[in-house]
Amino acid sequence: MDKKLREGKQTFTSREREMIKLIAEGYKDQELAHQLCMSLRTLKGKQDSLMRKLDLPDLSSVIDYALANGVITIYEVLESRFSRGGLRPFWGY
Repeated sequence: MDKKLREGKQTFTSREREMIKLIAEGYKDQELAHQLCMSLRTLKGKQDSLMRKLDLPDLSSVIDYALANGVITIYEVLESRFSRGGLRPFWGY
């Protein structure tokens, strides 16, 4: 991995950031493609391109990188999951 990536200075398009956030939220490929209004084949190409851009082997590593470098925050991910009913808060049970 080059110095620019190790220091967390890689830039992302808004579309890449949106895709990373949705993957972190747990969307499966078919749901993700629908959410981003693209074909499954296009989605796979975009995912491969993102992994090559970061020189990372898989999408979970991309998520780790994004969280560690402030591309997305865990609060954004959880807020989206709560708002669409995917998670319930642990308090009050």
